[in-house]
Amino acid sequence: MSLDIGPTGPDKTYLDTPYACVRWVGSGSWVRVEWRAWANNSGYRAAHEAVILALRENHAARNLIDAREAKVVPEDDQRWLIESWVPRATATGRRWTAVVMPTRPLAKTISENIDKRPRLNLTKVEYFATVEQAAAWLSAVN
Repeated sequence: MSLDIGPTGPDKTYLDTPYACVRWVGSGSWVRVEWRAWANNSGYRAAHEAVILALRENHAARNLIDAREAKVVPEDDQRWLIESWVPRATATGRRWTAVVMPTRPLAKTISENIDKRPRLNLTKVEYFATVEQAAAWLSAVN
């Protein structure tokens, strides 16, 4: 676990693996996920559980997902994300999510389709081409 001090408190790394990094970014007051490579079922779910832990511990409502290097997500993990993880993340307080879109066409389509599923109007998801655009949007929401 690494700690860096930002303007609003310490950054904290919750997961740092070859496939993903999950961090609390104190300077932006959000949980950042950086997908680095393909993750198997247990790795994919562990990364998402780390996001929920970071949201909960930091009383966070913002989530920045850097999915530029994301790979295809198997259908069973998509279903788990929609049916199990999204409701729990929302219950934890996640309200705004900025997604930096995958560069691979199929991964991009899957990402868009996951977020098009019906959900409560408690969350807002926006898509961006760059991390800077995503961070600027998250900094402006409240």
